[in-house]
Amino acid sequence: MKSVLTITGVIVLATALLSTVAHAQKTSAAYDQRVDFSNYKTFMFSSETGARNPLVNELIVTAVEREFASRGLTKVDANADLRVSYLAALGQNVQVADVSFGAVVNPVYSGMVPIGSAMWDVTTGTLLIDLFDNKTDRVVFRGTAKEVLQRAPSADPVADAKLVSKPINKGIAKIFKKYPVKAK
Repeated sequence: MKSVLTITGVIVLATALLSTVAHAQKTSAAYDQRVDFSNYKTFMFSSETGARNPLVNELIVTAVEREFASRGLTKVDANADLRVSYLAALGQNVQVADVSFGAVVNPVYSGMVPIGSAMWDVTTGTLLIDLFDNKTDRVVFRGTAKEVLQRAPSADPVADAKLVSKPINKGIAKIFKKYPVKAK
């Protein structure tokens, strides 16, 4: 009996250590409800925006342009109604899980005995998008997307962009579902 519990415990511990973390993408968005978003017809990107990887920048810009085009907004180079500012960042989080298994230690107690914890680093990508009313210079819409990535950034910007392409497109689409003017 003791060897069965030991084998089960080793399997549980190995699974906890070797499994990838599977978290769903978390998005949020909010807007100033006093603003009539149907009055906005044009947009531009702020010069103070971006991600370190230029290919990731291109992914974000393309996805935002697609969302605005589907809502009838036009991209311009100056004097836009809305100014888009975004920030893409990576961070490290430590994940901790208790691994509980064990054998009977006392005839009175026949439960499982916690034996330890498993810890591992997780890379999380966060995208923040702010939309400023250009006339008032106030944020009228803010959206965020956060997702656990398969790995940390590497020295290969093409591979890194490919890794985050789907989460970026999915995240921006989810953020803009909260935009007050619906897609056509």
